[in-house]
Amino acid sequence: MKFAMKLAFAACLMLVMGLQAQAAQAKSFVLLPFEVHAPQNYSYLSKAVPSTLMGRLNATGATGTMGPRAAGSAAEARKFIGGADYALWGTVSVMGNDCTIVLNSVDKKGSTWSSTAQGPMSGLNATVQRLAGAFSSEVLGVAGAAAASRGGRSDIIRNETGQQGSYLNPQFRYQGNSADGSRIRSQRLKDEMVDMAVADFNGDGRNEIAILHDHRLVIYKWGNDGRLGKLGEITISRSNLNFSMRAMDLNRDGAKDLVVATFEEESNRPYTYFYGFRGNKFTEVAKRCSYFASVINLPPSYQPTLVGQGWDSIKLFAPGVHMMVKQNGTYALGQRITLPSGANVFNVAWIPGKKGDQLVMLTDDERLKIFQGANQTLIHTTMERFSGSATGMEHYKGMPGLGVDRNYQMPSKYFAPMRLIVADIGHTGEYTLLINKPISTAAQIFDRYRYFPQGEVHALFWDGVGLALKWKTRRIRGSVAAVDLADFNNDGVLDLVVGLNTSPDLGVGSRQCIVTAYPLDVSQMDPNTPADLSDFEVTPNY
Repeated sequence: MKFAMKLAFAACLMLVMGLQAQAAQAKSFVLLPFEVHAPQNYSYLSKAVPSTLMGRLNATGATGTMGPRAAGSAAEARKFIGGADYALWGTVSVMGNDCTIVLNSVDKKGSTWSSTAQGPMSGLNATVQRLAGAFSSEVLGVAGAAAASRGGRSDIIRNETGQQGSYLNPQFRYQGNSADGSRIRSQRLKDEMVDMAVADFNGDGRNEIAILHDHRLVIYKWGNDGRLGKLGEITISRSNLNFSMRAMDLNRDGAKDLVVATFEEESNRPYTYFYGFRGNKFTEVAKRCSYFASVINLPPSYQPTLVGQGWDSIKLFAPGVHMMVKQNGTYALGQRITLPSGANVFNVAWIPGKKGDQLVMLTDDERLKIFQGANQTLIHTTMERFSGSATGMEHYKGMPGLGVDRNYQMPSKYFAPMRLIVADIGHTGEYTLLINKPISTAAQIFDRYRYFPQGEVHALFWDGVGLALKWKTRRIRGSVAAVDLADFNNDGVLDLVVGLNTSPDLGVGSRQCIVTAYPLDVSQMDPNTPADLSDFEVTPNY
């Protein structure tokens, strides 16, 4: 009797498992390139939209492959179906700042399905998400990527109470899963990152990624294979160490140039180099100059302006920040800019406001100071510390004329400020300051410990009293080296681009770098919903 019961139980169990396996059998599809009805500079959408759609559909359990070319009809699409269950094809139409996407499918029996979605170009990810959800639920009969995204947790936090949806990126649901397209991650790259910039450097209308190492500058492009492909490399200086890099169109040819500030390790004397990359070839836009140089968006026009500053053997930075002018094939100091004490070419930015602009300055101890008015009156200082760059210059402080005793005096170290990014994301009229907040227990004890195991990118805004938190990323594994705001993979969607330094060892040797990008879906922003600031009181960084 007992044997019969066990046998019956085993048979039932096998039957249930068989039914589950049959139900869980993944559907397959072939996704063809889309036809694009738009100006020539939008031709990349032919493969970019299917690539994004592929990630959304793969997240539901379906498996897909990319087809060789676009199709104009169901009959033409069926030619590529092969052993798959469905063939998908479609069109992308761009009119002004809006786009319309049509997604079609056909199965082996010839049954067709079609859906259309419209939205702004800035919200292209959300438009693709809706189509993926519609196909998943109506054709595949499973909960689509859109439904899945309503659960889980977001990599960008608007408020920590969980009472509201995520800010900017509702696709940030599957932490650690890059298949859904909500987080893009490059392969590991050799050597530690000093700085990074994302812009169109070769003049082809698409963005490239420039990565600065200790002595080298390398420019990559994001490929269809999901990897960074090297376009060019140059050694800036074998004797100097690279300190900072900024992008600006110096010669007004439509392509961004790179301003690379370096320093001699012994004396800290600066030399700044100016490089262009048009046609994928490095050229010197101007001869190097013996100043610290950078790029600042100066009011009232907030156009990028090349600024420079001299060197001082005692204070490191000579007093006065100047706009730079081109003379005899290089750049020299021009008109002086009015800035508060402690400001230099790397550590200031302006936040535009309806009731006046605020000047933000990152101090030597990496706190943020806010100045207001024509007299630049100090009105706020954060207790938390930000930036967290590992690149720095050692220098000995001393009294003028008395010299420095290097046998007994410990050198100070000035760490390179990360780029202070001020942006109106989503064109809501409210500007935010994007900056990294490093997180480390060891760094709270040892001032010179700079290998932060993780960090968060914070978006701060001026609320009339101080800098308040509007949103932040979840904790990012790795030491954040640089942050930028640009279309990283040229899919028409603005990305928050983060450069990370990591080490495969337990120590700090064999440092490598990775680039991670977070698409910012501005179509999901609600400017009428105030941020809940109850959980974001600024507290001391102890």
